[in-house]
Amino acid sequence: MSNSLTAHRSGGLGLAAIALAAFLWSVAAIVASNLFRSGVTPVQLATARATIAVIGLAVLTWRGQKLKWDTRSIGLGISLAMVTFTYYVAIDRLSVAIALVIQYTAPAIVVLTSALRKQKLPDLTMLIAAGIALLGVALVSGVGAGELKLDTLGLIAAVLSAIFFAGYTLFSEAMVHDYGAIGVMFRGFLISSLFWLGVQFSQGIPEAVFQPSNLPGILFTGIGGTLIPFCLLCWGIQQVSVERGTIAATLEPVIAAILAWLLLGQTLTVLQILGSGLILAAVTSLQIQQSHQQSFDRS
Repeated sequence: MSNSLTAHRSGGLGLAAIALAAFLWSVAAIVASNLFRSGVTPVQLATARATIAVIGLAVLTWRGQKLKWDTRSIGLGISLAMVTFTYYVAIDRLSVAIALVIQYTAPAIVVLTSALRKQKLPDLTMLIAAGIALLGVALVSGVGAGELKLDTLGLIAAVLSAIFFAGYTLFSEAMVHDYGAIGVMFRGFLISSLFWLGVQFSQGIPEAVFQPSNLPGILFTGIGGTLIPFCLLCWGIQQVSVERGTIAATLEPVIAAILAWLLLGQTLTVLQILGSGLILAAVTSLQIQQSHQQSFDRS
């Protein structure tokens, strides 16, 4: 009985951790938007956030012992680096709405991949929740509210961003029991930061990053918008299944829309409000299903 109650609480805390991560990512998106207007480029910000994150993770993980590595670390790091790059390419060549919708097909990719790996059909409730969440993201993003400019390279980049997002999530789940949440993130961000530093080196010194007026935003993006939320996501996935964790992460566009309304004066349409409700309903249904399953197991 106590074990079941503990598992239930851990599942709730896991989803709460992922929701908090989504909130921090949403705040970081607004901060990043201001930094871009101040002259910081996407590559510069991606390099800075990855570098700050890996330094912070090194402090948290360093115990004087030799770190163990495996090929999964490379997959995690490349996925982490490329999901940002491909998303930036997508939003540069497509409308943000369609790029975001395509990227957030990642939950569906995770569900299908997990089903294939386990050689069984996905749970019907989980499939329904994934579909509702994707529909909600589409409505929040404003698809159908205006004309969409399609571009072949942009569409390819958007699809790749969804694949890399799903890959990052799956690699995290596969590694978290061996290295822990912080250990997984350290390996991922170390490889990601080396990748971005190589890109930045070819473009020269990022002077805008070191401007005093931009430093607070840069630091928040690296710590509050990267280091902390990614650790929360990784820990949250450890408490719940990867499918539930990834679907819960779709709270990010909902929170971003609300913050944009509160802080930037961007109003929500009726469809966007409806989409927000659908995403919340999908996340809630996952927790309800988890509670019912645990009750069934106890009986």
